[in-house]
Formats: sequence, C-alpha cells, structure tokens
Amino acid sequence: MSWSSINPFFIFTQASFRFEYVWFVFENLKILCKSMPKLGKSKRNGMVYYHIQVYTRSFSFLKEIYNAFYYKNNEKQVIKVIPKEIYYWLNPIVLAYWAMDDGAKTTSGSGFYLHTKGFEFLDVYYLVGIIHYKYNLICTVQNHKGRPVVYITAISKIAFFKIIKPYFHDTMLYKLK
Repeated sequence: MSWSSINPFFIFTQASFRFEYVWFVFENLKILCKSMPKLGKSKRNGMVYYHIQVYTRSFSFLKEIYNAFYYKNNEKQVIKVIPKEIYYWLNPIVLAYWAMDDGAKTTSGSGFYLHTKGFEFLDVYYLVGIIHYKYNLICTVQNHKGRPVVYITAISKIAFFKIIKPYFHDTMLYKLK
C-alpha cells in the first residue's frame, strides 16, 4: 500500500539473472502494470544485488486481497496474517508460484521449504493444516532464526512436486530436481 494511494498495488521482485521468469510473470500481469519491469539494486550484508521488479497500478479490487492479508494493530503497525479464505485460494497454481518465488530445496535435498518468515507461527501452523487437509501432504513448521517456515517433508516432496510441476516455468524447474 502506497502512502499516496487509497488502493494497493502489487510488486514482484526477483534476482536479475531470473529475467526469463520475471518476463513470464510480467506477460501474465502486463494488463495490470503501469510500466515495463524495472532494474534495481539493493545492498544486503555488504553485498550489492541486482533485481528486476514488476509493478502493477493501484487497483480497488486489490483492496480485498490486501485487507485479507494485512491489518493495523492498536499501535497502527501493519501486521501480516494468513486469512481464513486461504483455504479457497490455495490451489496448485498458487502453490507453484509460491514455490517458484519463495520455495527452496533443503540443503540435504530431503524436503522442500516454502518461506513464510513474514508471518507469525500460529498463522503458519494454520496454513500447514490447510496444506495437509487439501493435498494430503505431510508438512511441519520449522523455526528459522525465530521465524516460521513451512517444511514439506521427504515423504511428501514427490507428491508436492507432482501437484506444482505442471505450472512451473522452465527456468525454475531446477528447484524441483
């Protein structure tokens, strides 16, 4: 949500070397976008990283999604939450984009992470329950430096990959190997 707008917009960011994937996402969102993808840079841990961002225009229809995932607490801080509606929204395409954008193999290759570090543990436990109920996947919530992460266990990794692979962009298939 911009400070100068009453309607939210969406920003998608990826490393610049993922240009083909960013372009694929842009092609799907371009009717909503105000411009071509933009190159940018950021500094993290003393290193400079280049990224590409896709920005949509501000739209009133995005307010429903924004309000489902964010609220202001009594101190006027914006808090991220997992909405109850996630049950209806969490389809194989959504899971695939989540895995492409914020998913990662474990270092041992045994399981798969879906990053949820912006949420509270209780919300992520709810999310894991939904994933288990809808897709019969065995998942846990792991603590990564005090933040929750969804872990798809080794037992369910192959089943998870079968669900999401049809929607994966070719350049992101490395995450499923």
